[in-house]
Amino acid sequence: MVGPARQRRRLLARVGDLALTLLAVGGTVCVVLVPLAFFFDISLILFKTGSMSPSIPAGSLAVVREIPASEVVVGDVVTVDRSPLAPITHRVVEIADGGGSTRLLTLRGDANDSNDTAPYAVTHVRLVEWSAPRLGYAVRTVSNVYAMSAITISTAAIVTWAFWPRSEPRPPARHRRTGPDGATPDRETGAHPSSTLRCLLLAVAVLPGVTAAVLAAPSPARADPTEEVIRSRYLTLVSIGDEARMTTMSPEEPVPWQVGVSAHAPQPGTVTISLSASGPLAARPDGLQVTAAVCPQRWVKGGCPTGQEKQVLADGPATRLTTAPVTIDSMRADQQRWVLVTASLLAGATAAGSADLVVTATGFGDRASAGGTVGPLPRTGPDLRTPSAVGAGALLAGLLLVLAVRRRRIRVGRP
Repeated sequence: MVGPARQRRRLLARVGDLALTLLAVGGTVCVVLVPLAFFFDISLILFKTGSMSPSIPAGSLAVVREIPASEVVVGDVVTVDRSPLAPITHRVVEIADGGGSTRLLTLRGDANDSNDTAPYAVTHVRLVEWSAPRLGYAVRTVSNVYAMSAITISTAAIVTWAFWPRSEPRPPARHRRTGPDGATPDRETGAHPSSTLRCLLLAVAVLPGVTAAVLAAPSPARADPTEEVIRSRYLTLVSIGDEARMTTMSPEEPVPWQVGVSAHAPQPGTVTISLSASGPLAARPDGLQVTAAVCPQRWVKGGCPTGQEKQVLADGPATRLTTAPVTIDSMRADQQRWVLVTASLLAGATAAGSADLVVTATGFGDRASAGGTVGPLPRTGPDLRTPSAVGAGALLAGLLLVLAVRRRRIRVGRP
């Protein structure tokens, strides 16, 4: 008859085997997906809106593959990049030749009544190969830093439990070998790990999880953007930006700044909007990079609420704005425009100093300007704190594991 203690051990062993099997399957999936993403340009995207409903509802997860624009056909669902705006995924309804490898794609969401505002000039797109409804919500939940930390620590705990040394049943006293003085030889006691060995094994298993939890902790919250209203006789500008981010830029971390333009003139007319730049950071081609887009309403989280955004200045060096202001848009007196200027630094940029970006509105014999100062984060080299912490954690874990194995062998092999 099997005792309750043995039944519990068997049940725990089966649960541990199941958990390890799930972990192995997950690891295998990751091993398969990484080469696919690297060699075949396959990736995942999450649909946050319902513009492609009912074929691809909000919350869906899709597998996309990058292809040349020349391979796109009408009816394909593709993702198009719109820097500095968020990518858009809609169905192709019309294709025109843009010269060379460029294609002009007219897109429309299945749930929309009209086509997108203007065709997209692209050389490559990401083709939607497959999608699953509601799966995106689960992926977004698991991608949370706290969830990832909990999964990492739980995985470490499961692996620790699965490989934890079990004590073998001790034979009855009459079957034990004893020495001349009646004591049990060290070889018998060596089969049971000491408390020190258990602590070392626990540290080895838990340390990676704790390290991951620390590294996954959310970064400090940034200050809220500030608003500044500039009024002239007939024009009003509203400048919205995060001064702390704008003056401490890091390479490849774009910083947005938006300016709203409106008029209150007594008669109809046109308002012209221009953008200019000055300062040492804007004087070098490898320095400040700028792009601009406009929207009829205030930008919300980098997106145009009306879906009528228009890129008016392609991404490129700010040097083109230093010689003279560049006209980027115009509007009637009864309209308004919200200009989203995105500033960035190239990877490995060495340019120093700062730059002043100025949005100017002109009309009805009046003129108003809003300016924003941008500059790089002062630093003398790369931030080595994260790789140093990871390296130190890995080194400590390895040393503890070597020490644990060595102590184990010494105890087992002791005469």
